[in-house]
Amino acid sequence: MIRNLLRAVSGAIVAVCLIAGAAPAVAGSVQRDGFAYPQGQPIKIVVFRPDVRVGSLRVGGLDEPNADWTAAARTNIQTAMESSPQMREANLTFLGEFEGEQADMVNENRGLFEAVAGAMFQHVTMGDRLPTKLVASTDPNAKKQYRIDWSLGPQTDRLREVTGGDYALFFFTHDSYGDAGRKVAQLLMAGLFGAYVPAGVHIGYAAMIDLKTGDVVWFNTDLAMGGDPRDAEGAQKRVSQLLAGFPKPPVQPTAVQP
Repeated sequence: MIRNLLRAVSGAIVAVCLIAGAAPAVAGSVQRDGFAYPQGQPIKIVVFRPDVRVGSLRVGGLDEPNADWTAAARTNIQTAMESSPQMREANLTFLGEFEGEQADMVNENRGLFEAVAGAMFQHVTMGDRLPTKLVASTDPNAKKQYRIDWSLGPQTDRLREVTGGDYALFFFTHDSYGDAGRKVAQLLMAGLFGAYVPAGVHIGYAAMIDLKTGDVVWFNTDLAMGGDPRDAEGAQKRVSQLLAGFPKPPVQPTAVQP
């Protein structure tokens, strides 16, 4: 079930990117309305292993995974995340792999995150606003405003119990590099018809979830991520973009020795 969900979400992401290929790249870091860290108490933010996918994009739009590229990119991004100044300053806790029922539970929540992130990308970043998110106003001349109130649901409380975290960071990054045939098609379409064929897909999502409620309290995405995660330097650039706008938690008070 989870694998089918992830396939469907991944396919939808690629489709959105190909459709939007002729449009300017969009990016956005947004926070949930009214979000603020609680004051005067310790805050633990846990970071789950990033979900990384790398493959080739064929002439007909087929996205073919590449296991070697994916493994290299996953290692590079994990290393870049652990050494990131932004993450060190935030004093984040990196989680390892889970096993058994806990692994199933984590994968289920990861799948939900990608589904919600895909919806947020379409309806928040791309501007395809949902009428149900419109903030009611009595002023007919007021600019329309939409709520940022997306959620994974209260089942994330189980993640809080397992990890001890108050918030969790999820990451998803997807790259598909055009093969030789697609590059040729790109040149032909541009030369003969003036049409734009995207050379590849390079997107990423990052979000922080309140584990008590499942609410998405911070979300960042980019339709045209930079950096090639298959090498260390490119992975560092990708991580920096994923963390753009991350709400840094307040400095924790230091205990006074008697």
